[in-house]
Formats: sequence, structure tokens, C-alpha cells
Amino acid sequence: MVKEKEIPLKIEVFSNNEDSEFLIHSKNEIRSILSTIFERNTRAALYYNEGNSFVLTMLLETSEEGIWIDPPSNPSDNRNIINSNKIIFVSTHNQAKVQFVTDGAQQVTYNGRNAFFISLPPKLLRLQRREYYRLTAWPQNPLTCIFKPAQDQQQIKHDVTIMDISIGGIALVCQENSLELVQGNTYPNCEIVLPDIGTLTATIQVKNAFEVTARTGEKIRRAGCVFVKPDGITTNLLQRYVANMQRQAAANIAKEKI
Repeated sequence: MVKEKEIPLKIEVFSNNEDSEFLIHSKNEIRSILSTIFERNTRAALYYNEGNSFVLTMLLETSEEGIWIDPPSNPSDNRNIINSNKIIFVSTHNQAKVQFVTDGAQQVTYNGRNAFFISLPPKLLRLQRREYYRLTAWPQNPLTCIFKPAQDQQQIKHDVTIMDISIGGIALVCQENSLELVQGNTYPNCEIVLPDIGTLTATIQVKNAFEVTARTGEKIRRAGCVFVKPDGITTNLLQRYVANMQRQAAANIAKEKI
């Protein structure tokens, strides 16, 4: 059996409402996620003191009203949590990080033992950074992303090499003289030709960008990008391409074993 990678129970920090696409508001879905965390005895962390202190714990029960949590053994931690006006709950659900903020915890008794009770949150963040299978581009036949950055310069195109691709986004490698991709910027009408599948057109947003120096001394910029609200046609093309490449890879491995 393959062991799943353990996800660190650290607080995810966002800016400018960046977390909005990961927020869940459905009461039924929030309860379902918390119930699964309870049923699987998944570890959780309670952060207090403005997120500077935390304790590890487990859920004792869930209901439509909220969750019961096993309190820490240290009396000082207990007092600090009870007196906190802001507590951040962090756990995991199916290899995705789960996080919500509450304005406090009540000290209660559950099945004859001390416990914390936290009301069901109105919203919950469920974040899976690597949400999709990522396919590393083959060096002998690399994909390129064609950018058309300026409205008044539609004739100018920039071809940027794709390092890996998934249904969720792409990682790019930019040479010194190529287009400079800026973190946070959105680029519409980008084109990617998928061999034997077709050409997709999508809006791409740069989530991170950094510079590395190759052994030759050449400066190379790398950028991690996501597809912004891809339509059904784009998603279908990507799914077909990834599936096709997976089949080719499996066939090549089979030939090598013969």
C-alpha cells in the first residue's frame, strides 16, 4: 500500500481575498468534511495567540451544531484557548488542507470528560495545492504557450516553453530574452497546441515567479500558472492530452521490459 504524504498542519495565509476560490459555504458539505476528519481520527491543530501558539488534538464528535475537541493536557494551554477571541482550526481531508477561523471555544463536558466545543463555521477553506495530476513535458517534443500580452500588439507573440502541464495549470520556463511574466498578472487568449488533440485558448494567471541561474550562467525564470475558470472545451482537451500521454508512457515502459 502506498503511504500518503503527510500534510503539515500550518496556517495558510492569503492576501486580497485570494482564498475565495477555495472557500466552502455549504453547511452540509462543511459538516461532511468535519465528520470524515472525526471518523478517520485525523490529527488537527488549534492555533491561538494570534496564530503564534498551537496545540495538536483530535475530534471527539461532530454534529449539525459544531464539533467537540479533545483538550490539551497542559492547563496553561487550556486557559489560553478558552480566553482567545480568535482560534484557527487546521486539519486535513483526503490529502487537502482544511482550515477555518472561529471566535472562541467553550469548555464543556463530553461523555464525562473535559472537552472544547466549537460551533460549526459558516465557511471553511479546503485547499489542495496539487489538485491535478501534473504531466512533465517531454524534452524531445516540448509544448509551448503562446502569449499575446498587448491589445495593440496582437501581431507580437511570445512562445514560452512549458515545463509541466495539468488540468489546473502549467509551469513555464522563460529564457532571458523572452516575455517577463509577473506574479499576480493575468494573461488572456493564451494558446497551447496539444499534439494529436487540438489547440486550446485560455486565460492564465501567474501564481509564482522566480529566477534561477543555470550551470552555464544563463538566467532562467520559472513561473507557476493556473488556468482561470477554464471552460468545458479547455478542460476536455487537457484531459484527453494528459490521458494520451499517460498511455504513451505506459506503452514505452512495456516495450522496455520486452
